[in-house]
Amino acid sequence: MRSAFPRLSISFRLALREMRGGLAGFYIFLACIALGTGAIAAVNSVSRAITGAIASQGQEILAGDIRFELNNRETTDQERAFLASLGKVSVSTSLRSMARKPDGSEQALVEVKAVDDAYPLYGSFGAEPSAPLPDLLGKRGDTFDALAAPLLLERLGLKEGDQLLLGNARLTLRGTITAEPDALSDGFGFAPRLIVSREALAASGLITTGSLVEHAYKIRLNDPATRSTLTTRANREFPSAGWSIRTSDRAAPSLTENVDRFSQFLTLVGLTALIVGGVGVANAVRAFLDAKRTTIATFKCLGAPASVVTMIYLIQIMLLAVVGILIGLVIGAISPFVALQFLEGVLPVPKEVTFYPSALALAALFGILITFAFAVLPLGHAREVPATALFREQSFDNTRLPSWPYLLAAGVALAALAALAIVSAEERFIASVFLAAVAGAFVLLRLVAALIAALARKSPRVNSPALRLAIGNIHRPGALTPSVV
Repeated sequence: MRSAFPRLSISFRLALREMRGGLAGFYIFLACIALGTGAIAAVNSVSRAITGAIASQGQEILAGDIRFELNNRETTDQERAFLASLGKVSVSTSLRSMARKPDGSEQALVEVKAVDDAYPLYGSFGAEPSAPLPDLLGKRGDTFDALAAPLLLERLGLKEGDQLLLGNARLTLRGTITAEPDALSDGFGFAPRLIVSREALAASGLITTGSLVEHAYKIRLNDPATRSTLTTRANREFPSAGWSIRTSDRAAPSLTENVDRFSQFLTLVGLTALIVGGVGVANAVRAFLDAKRTTIATFKCLGAPASVVTMIYLIQIMLLAVVGILIGLVIGAISPFVALQFLEGVLPVPKEVTFYPSALALAALFGILITFAFAVLPLGHAREVPATALFREQSFDNTRLPSWPYLLAAGVALAALAALAIVSAEERFIASVFLAAVAGAFVLLRLVAALIAALARKSPRVNSPALRLAIGNIHRPGALTPSVV
C-alpha cells in the first residue's frame, strides 16, 4: 500500500508534465465526449424543468385542487352534496360535435366545453377581446354567446359577431380563446375548442342517450391538506360512483408520462452518440499512444514499471475527458434557458429556470464510464509491448487481447454503464432492450469488419501500387477496419 502512493504521485506529476504540449490529437476525443455528455445533460435538464413545472403548477393546470370526472352521467344529489362539502365546485361538460354555419354551407368538428360561472377556480382564462368570462358567455334572446379557438374561425371563414349552429342552439361568436388554464389536464383534442355556457349546451339538445359526454367537477378545497386522502374517502363512501379522480399533484399524468418517455428516448439517443463516440475515444487513445511510443519506450528502459506507464496515460486521458465532460455540462446547463424560450406557450415551463445538478451528475457519470471503458483496452495493449518492440515497431498491434485485468476493468465499466442506463430509465425494459441491441450491433459490425478484412486478404493481386496498398491497409495488423465499420 505504501508503494502505491509514491507511484500514483509520480504518475500524476509526469502526466501533467506531458500535457504541457497541448491538446493536439485530442480534439475529436473532446468533441465525442462533449457532445454525448451535453446531449444527455440537456435532455434530462429540460425534461426535469417541464415535469417540475407540471408538478408546481398543478392547481392551474387542473383548474382545481381535485377533479372528479364522470362519463355519460351527472352526479346524484348525494354525490353533489359530498362534493360541495369539500369546497367550491366548478362544473364543466365536454363532448365532440359538429358546428355549422346557419346556411349549412360549411361545418367542422369541434371540442365543445360548457362551463359555469365559477370556472376557472385557479389560473386565468384568456380571451380576445378581454372581458370576464360570464360576460362573454351570456344569452341574448334565443341566441347564446360563445368563444372559439382561432382555428375554428379559419376553417369556417368566420369572424367575431358571426353566428353558427351547435345542435339546436344558435351561437354568436363573441371572441377567440387565447388561454385555457386546464387545457392540458383535459387531454388531447381532436378539433378546435368551442366554449359555451352550460345553459347553451342544454339548449343544443346534444346531451341525449348514447352521447359521449364527460362531466368534470373541479373543487377548490376548504382544507387543501386533505387532498391526499380524498380519493380513498370518496371511493369508500361511493363505491359504485365510477368516477375518475385526479389531484393537482398529478394534474396532467398523460403529459408527464409523454415528457418522461420522450426524454428517455432522447437520453438513449444521447447515450448512443456517446457510445459511438466511445469508438472515437478508443481510436484517439490508440493514436495518442502510437505517437507516444518512443516516450513509453524511454520510460520502460529507465526502469519504470508497466503499471506506472499505464497510470501516466490513464491519468492524462481521464483529465482530458474531464475537460470534455465540463464542456458538455456547460451545454446541458444552459439548454433549459434556451429551450424553454421556445416551449413557453406550448408546454408548462417553470417561472424561474434553474440548474439541475442531478441531471448534470448523471451525464458526467455516463461520460466518465464511457471514457474509461473504451480507453482501458488500448492502454492494456501499450502495457503488454516491451520496450525493444516499441523502438522497432511503428504502432501497437491490437490483434491480440490485452491481459485479463484490463479485460475485467473494461467489462466492469461496461456493466456499470449498462446498470446506470437501466436504473436511471423510466422504462427499464426499454432500456434493457436498447442495450441488448447495442451489444448485438457491436458484435454484428465486428463480424462484418472481419469479413471485409478476410475478403481484402484473399483478393487477387492488382497491378496498381496505390490500390494494392489500400487493400493491404484494410487487413494489415492493427488496421482501423473494425473501428471504421
